[in-house]
Amino acid sequence: MQHERFFMGYAAGAMPRPAPLHLLAPFALALALAACERPPAADAPATLPAPASPAPLPTPEPPAAHTPTEAAPIPPTPMLRAHYACADGQRVEWRYFPQQGVAVLVRAGRTHELHPPPGRADTFAQPGLEVRLGASSLQIRLDQHPPIDCQRLPATP
Repeated sequence: MQHERFFMGYAAGAMPRPAPLHLLAPFALALALAACERPPAADAPATLPAPASPAPLPTPEPPAAHTPTEAAPIPPTPMLRAHYACADGQRVEWRYFPQQGVAVLVRAGRTHELHPPPGRADTFAQPGLEVRLGASSLQIRLDQHPPIDCQRLPATP
């Protein structure tokens, strides 16, 4: 029963209501602004002086001119080259690069990079192609076809 009286009294307006703060906010704001405002100094001019033109910024120095240096010339890779005439009528070119231990066979306009199998200095191969070198000849083996014999041509200037 005591609870009922409490709620009834509250509903009937027996409890005091706080003042609405949203109505007091404009007055508080005006009071705060008035307190912050300072009167102008007696010797201050009535108008503000015109802003001084900004001093020109110093011109930055241009970057040093990039003068490309010539790259050191790359020395040519040592290479031994020979031309051969083959029994099938084709001419081939043999290029050997001793520093890399790699050979290139140019045949029918196509280049084939060849490597020596371990322990063989006179043979160079890649899958499906093997070349055996002689003193003035070479022999080309393509897959399971019969070998093609080629004779070295004299060097041309």
